[in-house]
Amino acid sequence: MNYKLIILDIDGTILPHGRMLSQATKDAIQQLREKNFKVVIATGRAPYFSESIIKDTGVNSMIFFNGAYALHEGKEIYKSSIDKTLLKKVNRLSNDNQHPLTFLSGSSFRATNINHPFVVEAYQHDPWKPELAPPQFWMDQEIYQLFLHCDIEEEYSYQTMIPELDFRRWTSTGARTCDVNLSNSNKAVGVTKLLERIGIAPDEAVAFGDGLNDIEMLSLVGMGVAMGSAREEVKQVAKMVTLTAEEDGVRYGLERLGLI
Repeated sequence: MNYKLIILDIDGTILPHGRMLSQATKDAIQQLREKNFKVVIATGRAPYFSESIIKDTGVNSMIFFNGAYALHEGKEIYKSSIDKTLLKKVNRLSNDNQHPLTFLSGSSFRATNINHPFVVEAYQHDPWKPELAPPQFWMDQEIYQLFLHCDIEEEYSYQTMIPELDFRRWTSTGARTCDVNLSNSNKAVGVTKLLERIGIAPDEAVAFGDGLNDIEMLSLVGMGVAMGSAREEVKQVAKMVTLTAEEDGVRYGLERLGLI
């Protein structure tokens, strides 16, 4: 297949958890550019959590918030925020259960309890820390994503009671936080919008990912590549499994595919 575009997840894919972007990965991305491949970042992160990666990779077409916000060459081409009625439901339910939330808007993020141990744990390896959310924050801002901070068994009641939202546990073992996005919004949606803008078919794209939030994207493209550390559900939808991020799995996968 004549692939034209490479899509890269960040955490656990090009960026090993708790580490820096490796020189091998940087070099691989540069080699892709030199061979005229288009390179796209597709992440569950917000834009303001991705600035250092964007700088280090030089990529300017990106999908954020698990597909809810897309940029092509630095220009916004798609966005889909969460309806206020749904935000009200999840806010009320989390209050009843005493589970903290982090609300993520396009330009900032706030948590309902910054001292809760699950919230502290969620940000323990990050240079950024949340500020306390004013009561009106989710009403005054366009919210593209939330983090629900709770144990995994407590997550299921939210999915049952609010089926319009999708709750996906973070990849790291024992994580007590999950991403919350619209059920009809995922990375494949953002990728599709971007591919349509560029004029490239899904079959002409390669995607690398490791998380549950990568499943639809890996299923969409012509060559979905799961990282070696990915969960079994992710590996099952991929056409190839590469090494882990710690082992420079993206570079290894690109070499196996003959792209660099």
